Amino acid sequence: MDLLYLSGTLSEAGYEINILDALAKRCSPVETINYISDYNPDFIVVLVGTISWEEDKRFLKGLRALHPNLKIIGTGDIFLDEGIKIIKENSFFDGCILDFSDKSILNLIKQLSAPSSQLSAQIDNCIYKNNENNIIAGSVSRIKGEFSLAMPRHDLFPIKEYKYAFSREFPTAHLMTDFGCAFNCSFCPIRNDNLGFKVRPVDEIIEELKYLKSMGVKELYFRDQTFGANKKRAIELCERMIKEDLKFSWYCFSRVDVINEELLDAMKASGCHTIIFGIESVNDKTLLDVHKRITIEKVKNAFSLCKKRGIRRAATFIIGLPGETEEDIMKTVDFAKDIDCSFASFNVAGIRPGTEWSHSPEKIHFLPDKELQRIRNNAIKKFYLRPSYILSRLFEIKTIHDLNVLSEEGMGIILNLLRTKENKKPKTSLYTEADHANSENIEEKEKEVQKV
Repeated sequence: MDLLYLSGTLSEAGYEINILDALAKRCSPVETINYISDYNPDFIVVLVGTISWEEDKRFLKGLRALHPNLKIIGTGDIFLDEGIKIIKENSFFDGCILDFSDKSILNLIKQLSAPSSQLSAQIDNCIYKNNENNIIAGSVSRIKGEFSLAMPRHDLFPIKEYKYAFSREFPTAHLMTDFGCAFNCSFCPIRNDNLGFKVRPVDEIIEELKYLKSMGVKELYFRDQTFGANKKRAIELCERMIKEDLKFSWYCFSRVDVINEELLDAMKASGCHTIIFGIESVNDKTLLDVHKRITIEKVKNAFSLCKKRGIRRAATFIIGLPGETEEDIMKTVDFAKDIDCSFASFNVAGIRPGTEWSHSPEKIHFLPDKELQRIRNNAIKKFYLRPSYILSRLFEIKTIHDLNVLSEEGMGIILNLLRTKENKKPKTSLYTEADHANSENIEEKEKEVQKV
């Protein structure tokens, strides 16, 4: 989402831009560097994250060695807590932005393009280095209320190569109608206290939807943290989608304490077929401790309302929240079966930048990682390897796309179970093992690129 909406901001400002989604295109590090070298940009904006940071770091070191004059700007969660430290310790970065939804990127590019004598001004939501390698950090500013985004360049992304487990049509595009979150869950970096919460005008969203329609897009993935957090506005958007006869099928994230019958009816009528809910745990005390502000009764009610309307229910759970035992976790898995989840995602608890936990990590205690991986393994098997569940998914197959998605899901589950059994982390990127080995040795990679 960072790169998608930055593409609109930069295009509107008159910059010539190009996009490379190296994961979707399955580019190796060497192929990626070759692509960048051929395009020969003045600036590159790169999305980096906590999970992929070690791989990203190796790659960016190699890129900087080959292109010492290229300005590299980072965006992503690793900058939320320790942006100054990250920029200081990694010489390949010239700067970073802390908010992709405002004009920070334009201000930073302008500043990095200024004469060296002027490289000292602080810029809101930006961190950068001057010519003396001094770190200049601006204030963190979060706008609340309504905001606008330039039309993103969906046409520059490999939209036909994106695959999503929940999609019923193809191709699928993702977009957001708001930024941040109206809630404050302790484990989430997108919480209100960190990123704030602001919404886009409905007219602006409709224009983006018309643009996607003209591109042949059939399915939408609303990437809002909580679709319907502002019910009146969400219902207005759904009604406009119907009025404009856009005829998309779509899915989204929401919360069980946000959904009600009026909102669900509007969502269903405008094409919604799946809602992803963050449930996290079946333990009411745990939910209270992590400031989730939902109850198990609200979960049951929301799932019942969705089921009556034929809307599929996906749920995300966190394995190993502080204070929970293996018995508590398996009760959560049993609950996922009882409420008839269409899909369930079991994620191991951890501390991410920008969360409430990251401000005092010494107070947060989890079960040992090896034990959590074993419990997660058992949770996946208990939920997905039920004959009744497998049959229900087989009955859902209506198209070749459905069959392909189900096959890939099944293979993914089996591979992750095998990797966990071998005490390996589940795969989180599309880099091959050969790519990973190649990126280990920067000097060899540079030689290979120079040969090419």
